[in-house]
Amino acid sequence: MRIGAIHAIGRDFARTLLTCRKAVLLAAAFVAHAGCRDGQASAQAQASTSAQEPAHAQTASDSTLTRLLNEILPAVELASGIAAVRPLQVARADSARLLTYVQEQLESQLPPATARAVTATYARLGLVPDTLDLRGLLEALLREQVVGYYDPASDTLFVLEHVPPAQLEVVLAHELVHALQDQRVDLDSLRREIIDANDRTLAAQAAIEGHATFAMMEWQLGQMSGGTVDLTQLPDLGAQLANLDLEALGDVASVAVLRSAPQVIQEELIFPYVGGLVFLQRAWSTRDGRPLPFGDGLPRSTEQVLHLDRYIDGDHPTEVVFSRPAPPGWEEVYANGLGELETRVFLAQHLGDDALGETAAGGWDGDAYRLLRGPEGEVLVWVSVWDADAEADEFAEAARAAYRARYGLEIGSSSPPESARQVRVERVSLGGRSGVVIQDVPRGTSPQLLEALARVELSEQ
Repeated sequence: MRIGAIHAIGRDFARTLLTCRKAVLLAAAFVAHAGCRDGQASAQAQASTSAQEPAHAQTASDSTLTRLLNEILPAVELASGIAAVRPLQVARADSARLLTYVQEQLESQLPPATARAVTATYARLGLVPDTLDLRGLLEALLREQVVGYYDPASDTLFVLEHVPPAQLEVVLAHELVHALQDQRVDLDSLRREIIDANDRTLAAQAAIEGHATFAMMEWQLGQMSGGTVDLTQLPDLGAQLANLDLEALGDVASVAVLRSAPQVIQEELIFPYVGGLVFLQRAWSTRDGRPLPFGDGLPRSTEQVLHLDRYIDGDHPTEVVFSRPAPPGWEEVYANGLGELETRVFLAQHLGDDALGETAAGGWDGDAYRLLRGPEGEVLVWVSVWDADAEADEFAEAARAAYRARYGLEIGSSSPPESARQVRVERVSLGGRSGVVIQDVPRGTSPQLLEALARVELSEQ
């Protein structure tokens, strides 16, 4: 959805995640769009610790943060596979400083006009309300969730003043990985290179945040067990995290804004941390030396993050590009692609079935959509390519059912005269590839116009 990338760590997301082979109950914490905050040896221990902490914990000094940072640096370097090449900077930040940083990042990554265009497009897809204040929601989410963040522009990691002392090291460990990443690859430059490609940006975020979460967890579990922990040797985290659910959270107040957000925003905020962690654990479990997921190793799509075999095989997605500009009198409001993850969300939300959404989105190989406004109103054209005919057929069938649920229309046939919109879901051949073209248009839109608007060119990314 292109909601930006702030390298941060946030509040408790899920309490108990997995059990290691020594039968020690482990806990970790994850966040939306911004990482995880802390973990205890058990949920009971966490509750006990929370009860003992004062409502307003004493703020750590900059010197304390620096000392803690230097103490955990060797272990985090080992877990992340990156050694520091220059001194690292750490400082406190109050809520005003965080707000300024968040607003600056939103202005850079999601200016108001882009936010309105993204909202209009996802509203047409039925994924968000058309009244959504996207920037306002993201600002509120980040203010609610973030307790630490790394600022590549100043090469400084910041910890919010209200973080309790018992949680400082976990916050520092996560953000320390981002600081080390930035010494190896310019995070700002990486973001700028791909920021206009929604799915590719989300895949890169999964590599960046999954790496930081993996190293943080491995360091944390080592501290808890009193020894060295190899996270790649634990049971598959994907199975452990399959049922991660906001409803399981006990502290409702700490995630009130997150829980109120549309599903697609929740998924996009959570995926880099949870999906990225699972991706990296699986990738490093199959390879020696823990190669960093950057440079040539950076995943190019959420498909590669979701399906490790596609990543290992170098199965890059197909780039789908619309070949005709908007005709005179028409404005292209926004154009991008959903990728496999958001295609899943689209299907699951409208069909009310996560498993069906996951299955029907499998086999995705590339897509592009465009929203246009003209004399007849809003026109949405969505073109996708698939690995095989059977998978394209399955998606087309699921998409028809999703649009029937969305509009109550008979998709691909004559709609009731009183219907304001028509939707067509067509199986097509695109340059010899299995394709699906979806058109969500005002009744009476010219077929010749739609044919022109749906023309695409395909190439490998």
